[in-house]
Amino acid sequence: MDKKIATYATILTECLDTFVNRRNRGSEIEYELIADDKHRHYQVIRTGWRKDVFEYNVVFHFHIKPTGKVWLLVNNTDILVTDDLIERGIPASDIVIGFLPEFMRTYSGFAVA
Repeated sequence: MDKKIATYATILTECLDTFVNRRNRGSEIEYELIADDKHRHYQVIRTGWRKDVFEYNVVFHFHIKPTGKVWLLVNNTDILVTDDLIERGIPASDIVIGFLPEFMRTYSGFAVA
């Protein structure tokens, strides 16, 4: 695996693991990190019961492409997770906001693709 991709995978895993550990304190809803290093997909899911309703949601989903770009595919929070990634060493020029249409990515301050 390319050194850059391996570094980004480590950063993503640490960032998402920190998020999961903070959220799992005293809650009946459980947050889980799913890290697929072979295919380079990283997700946080939320599962559990709230009263009599079962919840299952994807909180975050990232994919590191073979080009070394980190694609943010899902962010179902109001947290600017990209700021944390930048602080940890992934430059904005290597982050793609994948859930935005390509024409809007130009205005995002991040990579277009």
